[in-house]
Amino acid sequence: MTEPTSPGTAAPIVAIVGRPNVGKSTLFNRLTGARTAIVEDQPGVTRDRLYGVAEWDGRRFVVVDTGGIDPALDTGLPAHIRAQADVAIDEADVVLFVVDAEEGPSAIDQEIAQRLRKTADKPVLVVANKADSPKREAAASWAWELGLTEVLPTSAAHGRGIAELCDAIVARLPQGAPEEIDLVPPGIRVAFLGRPNAGKSTLVNTLLGEARVIVDDVPGTTRDAVYLPVKWKDDDFVLIDTAGLRRRRQVARAHEQLAAIKSIRAMERTSVVVLVLDASEGVTDQDQRIARMAFERGKGVVVLLHKWDKVASDPVKARAVTTAVDEELAFLEKPYVVKTSIVGPARDQGRGHARNLDEVMLAAKRTARALAKRITTSDLNDELGRAVAELSPPAHRGHLVRLYFATQAGTEPPLIVVSANRGRSLTPAYERYLVRRFRTRWNLRGVPIRIVVRGRGRGGETPE
Repeated sequence: MTEPTSPGTAAPIVAIVGRPNVGKSTLFNRLTGARTAIVEDQPGVTRDRLYGVAEWDGRRFVVVDTGGIDPALDTGLPAHIRAQADVAIDEADVVLFVVDAEEGPSAIDQEIAQRLRKTADKPVLVVANKADSPKREAAASWAWELGLTEVLPTSAAHGRGIAELCDAIVARLPQGAPEEIDLVPPGIRVAFLGRPNAGKSTLVNTLLGEARVIVDDVPGTTRDAVYLPVKWKDDDFVLIDTAGLRRRRQVARAHEQLAAIKSIRAMERTSVVVLVLDASEGVTDQDQRIARMAFERGKGVVVLLHKWDKVASDPVKARAVTTAVDEELAFLEKPYVVKTSIVGPARDQGRGHARNLDEVMLAAKRTARALAKRITTSDLNDELGRAVAELSPPAHRGHLVRLYFATQAGTEPPLIVVSANRGRSLTPAYERYLVRRFRTRWNLRGVPIRIVVRGRGRGGETPE
């Protein structure tokens, strides 16, 4: 099984907590100097714990953004968000309790403050946010009524009071912090992509063995791409949970558009994409689009037929689903296809009864190795010679095409340069023939192989 590792465990951690829509994500972006967290004038945009790195006065520390807490709601998505915030508070060295300076105290603020007063072992700073004028700054004095140690009026949107807040944070950080912080350590990066509600977050939680990302029956629960280091059989991986990708015309709100952009960026920063399909629904047009997007970007692809328990009892439907995958995702060139399921009452917390998850990790590892495969020139030319002997390339503009030799010019994905008497002289069908030969010979399953044909001679051609 996999063993989860925590990002930045040796670094000091500053957790940002508070009720919904008080500006926590804006403050997170201000402290980290990046637009990592999604910000919108709508409560509940942030859900999972999101990590970033901040630096002030020569000190570096990890900042954790959390979803808005509502202690009155103890079921469903709000309960999951509160649980994530509780974990952030427990692991933090300093807690920033963000309140709305203009709105004044609320019952939720009072309940959160009561929870934080119990953390006597760590400092809590009350950040009275949205104090973007002297009048609002003066109005923030109500925050002292919360009974916590210090109140700092700020405006995260405009930068007002941020320097004083950073001074207060650094003064309370533990000593001996590392100079460099790597939130995403080295390892095979594996991004789980698919449509909303396909089961990506449940898979990630089960691989980690803990409720690290929020799972809910409501499609679109995941908003930010979350990077999670894990060790599997002595190999280091970084699992990336992403927001579900819907068809463009179905994406209405700005936060959905940003979540989709973040999913695509996560795809671009990974090596292997695990395409999660709902086996009970089969392959949809959107699944094909996601797969093609990943393949065209040079990513290795592993296909998961998830929720397989819903079709396993019907042999006819099960056979139809696997046949559809072979036919409708044929452009992926024989990727590893793994049938997975997670059942049981604790599946959303990462403790369900799982099927074939080790096969998922093994397929991801093999696909990553295929992406990085280096083929010797002698072996490559041996296979090229056999391929030409069995099937000669068709003529190009009435001229014979001669292939002289091949060499690998790059990896991730493999790039093979073929030297010929005429440049760009191979038909798409013959290039596919060569790709299939190379793929079969070196077991490069689910990996895009690029071929470039260069002519030997002036202008890319050698005269007959």
